[in-house]
Amino acid sequence: MVKLSQVKDLETARQVIRLLEQENQRLHQRLQELVTENAQLKGQDSSAQLQQELAHLQEQLALFQQSLFGTSSEKRKKPVSEPPAAQASPPGEPSPEQRPQPSRLSVGHGPRAQPELPVQQVLLPLDEADKACALCGGALHEWQGQTEDSEDITVVERQFVLRKVQRQKYRCPQGCAPVTAPAPPRLVEGGRYSVELAVHVALQKYAYHLPLARQEKMFRREGLVVERQTLWDQLQALAGHLQKSYEALLAEV
Repeated sequence: MVKLSQVKDLETARQVIRLLEQENQRLHQRLQELVTENAQLKGQDSSAQLQQELAHLQEQLALFQQSLFGTSSEKRKKPVSEPPAAQASPPGEPSPEQRPQPSRLSVGHGPRAQPELPVQQVLLPLDEADKACALCGGALHEWQGQTEDSEDITVVERQFVLRKVQRQKYRCPQGCAPVTAPAPPRLVEGGRYSVELAVHVALQKYAYHLPLARQEKMFRREGLVVERQTLWDQLQALAGHLQKSYEALLAEV
């Protein structure tokens, strides 16, 4: 029997649920046969044992369904409707209403260090129309090395690029055969898609559970027209490339 602690991903949980449902139906049918055919003590003991196993399976199935379709952890928690009852303060001490209260906005909303993010420097100049002093009307000149700095966290949109690859040719002054720089690696011989694209598609599908049909629509909105079957072909080629590494890791662990 598969334990809940051993299930780590959504697809495996769904498969286990299907197996549990099949086993549940089998036990129901078996239980009915035993009750009908055996009214004796041995049959009753078997029925009781099956009933316990069936209850255990139903409990596991309920736990799986709760983990898959229960309340989302991303929903905000409801605020407490009423504050706790006020307690009398000792003589000479301020009451709870008079004590300074921490700001709710300051809790958990401070800036966090982001050591893993790459840093992009952006210099914002004045528009030409604004390069005049508001007091005397004279021209403003750039103050070298003087800026007012701040930070924000932004996102750089993903971009697909049609890369033109030029393989440099070399020739020998003695008239020998010319030499050409090697081509970049391809998962499909003579294919048009890079290894990086195949890895990206695999990560989106298997790490973030994004189906190929949805990836196809997303890519099309970003300018890349590619068929779902082509993405699947890239995944198959990548799997074939990693097969030997998979077998070696499997033998090692």
